[in-house]
Amino acid sequence: MKFTTAAAAASMAALSSALPQASSPFPRPEAGDVFRLMSLRSATPIHYGAVQAREGSLVINSPDENNKTCIVNGDRDNVTNGINYASFTLDQETGSVNIYTFNPPLELYVDRSGMGNGNVRYTTGVEPIGKNQERGPFKINDDGNLVFAAGGLSGDIGFQACPGAVGGGWKIWLSGVDKPAGSEGCTPFTMKALKETEPKKCLYSSAPA
Repeated sequence: MKFTTAAAAASMAALSSALPQASSPFPRPEAGDVFRLMSLRSATPIHYGAVQAREGSLVINSPDENNKTCIVNGDRDNVTNGINYASFTLDQETGSVNIYTFNPPLELYVDRSGMGNGNVRYTTGVEPIGKNQERGPFKINDDGNLVFAAGGLSGDIGFQACPGAVGGGWKIWLSGVDKPAGSEGCTPFTMKALKETEPKKCLYSSAPA
């Protein structure tokens, strides 16, 4: 991982030990906040992992640098690169999640059908989704974790990650299906939402045509 994610992980560990009564050293994102996502699953390669967006999927710890150009706090004169995590926004009324980027918009969706196996992907611009696919609702729960709020008997659904993502790293799926798309070695994890104090609007790769 690059410095940005390693620093966040170190800060979380240090502040948690220094402030034992605090539930989290990072504030829970509220309406309108920009946030990043960190994977938490102790004793696994994805603990304190960077959640990234590349080629239509969410992945963890991909070695590819995909966020080549970013602006900080909306200032086009303040440009950076090499950011190895994706940033997101959540519409609390609709439960939709967008990647924080320039136009065209990039919006998450899931496929819980038998064919989809809980696939988590994103569309580009006005690209439609299939009849069995859903753009939400997602939510950030009281513990500050992003979940898919399926409702009914399913309740809130978390996530799992499977090694072997295209380009390296771990591909993210919804929990609940063993070996999605035949993937081996999958592990469930907590998707921690971390408010960004200096939001970075980056360029991302779209799903292959």
